[in-house]
Amino acid sequence: MSQTEIKDPRRHDLDAIRSFAMLLGIFLHAGLAYTGGFWIVNDKDASQVFAISIPAIHGFRMPLFFLLSGFFTAMLWKKRGTKGLLGHRFKRIFLPLVLVGSVILPTMWSVTGWATRVQSGKIESRVEQYEGERAPSDDIWTVAGYGDMQGLLAYGEGSEFLDQQDPIYGVTPLGWTAIHDKPDAARYLLDMGADPSARYKDQNTPMHTACFFGRDEVAKHLLEAGADLQVQSAAGERPADAMRHNKQTTEFIANMLEMPIDFDEVNAGREAIHVMIEERERASTESESANEEMGLIEKLQSGTFFGNFFSHLWFLWYLCWFVIGFVVVMCVLPLLPGVRLPGVFFSVPVCFVWLVPLTMLTQSHMNGGGVLPGFGPDTSVGVLPMPHVLLHYAIFFGFGAAVFLSRGSARKLGSLWYVTLPIALLIMPAGLMFAYNPERTADLVADDSMRSFVNNLLQVLYAWFMTFGLLGLFETLLSKERAWVRYVSDSSYWLYLAHLPPVVVGQALLLDVEMPGLLKGTLLTLVSTVFLLWTYALFVRRSPIGLLLNGRRVKNAAADPVSV
Repeated sequence: MSQTEIKDPRRHDLDAIRSFAMLLGIFLHAGLAYTGGFWIVNDKDASQVFAISIPAIHGFRMPLFFLLSGFFTAMLWKKRGTKGLLGHRFKRIFLPLVLVGSVILPTMWSVTGWATRVQSGKIESRVEQYEGERAPSDDIWTVAGYGDMQGLLAYGEGSEFLDQQDPIYGVTPLGWTAIHDKPDAARYLLDMGADPSARYKDQNTPMHTACFFGRDEVAKHLLEAGADLQVQSAAGERPADAMRHNKQTTEFIANMLEMPIDFDEVNAGREAIHVMIEERERASTESESANEEMGLIEKLQSGTFFGNFFSHLWFLWYLCWFVIGFVVVMCVLPLLPGVRLPGVFFSVPVCFVWLVPLTMLTQSHMNGGGVLPGFGPDTSVGVLPMPHVLLHYAIFFGFGAAVFLSRGSARKLGSLWYVTLPIALLIMPAGLMFAYNPERTADLVADDSMRSFVNNLLQVLYAWFMTFGLLGLFETLLSKERAWVRYVSDSSYWLYLAHLPPVVVGQALLLDVEMPGLLKGTLLTLVSTVFLLWTYALFVRRSPIGLLLNGRRVKNAAADPVSV
């Protein structure tokens, strides 16, 4: 990087793209209610536009953000040294995580509970209209879920459908009896020859489901039929581990399945299942001490890796890890033999030769190792980040830092944006098809392992090509200082930190509004953004919170790099 760039570190184009990545988070979370997927609120008015655009955004947004964070971390280190870097990041990352998070996160947990209760009430009213009726469909999953014994009679003993996964969630008929607590239907399916340990698409089993929802009568039938208690899901959980999930997570999944629950009843059922499992384990040949040791390890993993501790503020926690890692690396490097990589190693397109296969190693562990449908990286919000997620984002962060330290420039990364951006947009539809509709790709790639490889490759190429393409596009359009860009950049940090509670409240309030899902999500994004800009201007910008998030406001825009 030139001497001029070191004296004037403010990169207005990178400020703009950083705030763009932040603000996309509002659009992403506002639209999740209208995709038909996993979210706190699931509106019946789904939108295909959101179903496509949200995974497409998720596929590049945080990789781009962490690459920029690595670049600016190296810039700060060069300008201020190790002590200055740690002090700056402590004020701009760790303190906002602790202080702002101590208000935002409890608010988010309360809002989530309220929104869950709102949706549960609406789901319960829809379920009641079917009470006592025949199942509204004759497919075996619906029939099993309704406990429609007359409907099950149509399926003979040993039927090929008994262990087949449903086309939407990938759950077996036995799984649906556990979801809806239909023990008689579960017993009948088992008598017909259903496998009590048949796996779902996500590698869970009916016993996982019975434990999760506290369906003790269903669990009793499954245990009597020899259900495997050691089988692990794609998330590494045994059936007993599913009973550790808290009220928020349980109600969240129940809402997604449009099934009202009483968490006190769930807990009572879990206690009964726990007793049954203990009795079976005592009768097994495994030693009790080995079980207790494994239980302790898995309990720690459940609480640290799989718990929802940081919610949408997880990226700040990751940045804390990466800054410490950066400092450690910079302290160790001088002790190693002088090996210096040429700048071309970090230039486009040469960097793709090693970046793509390296990133594919971590991407291959995402979405349950490719078993689950999903496009882009996993999200880990526990106290300890999942190793494959932390390493994945560390590649982007480390590359951004290496580009600066190699006396390169982020401008060079985007020099071929007019090539990489169109290629990324062409890759995206194919990547989504491989990720969400593997059956449609069977004619293109017959072998499962090759199909998994292609899926992995497309997602990685998309992330890097979109990142480099957007870097070049923003450098072309927004390289000069603009007052409105600076204002949006300063406000975007606050907007992202505070956006989730009002977004979820809006999603819950719009549940009964007759309006297309696309219009709901778009309106919610606009209203939430305007509301948050108002709170920023009135309460944050010139307050101690604004000072904490963005530093002291000065007229010279080059005074300080971006906040995060």
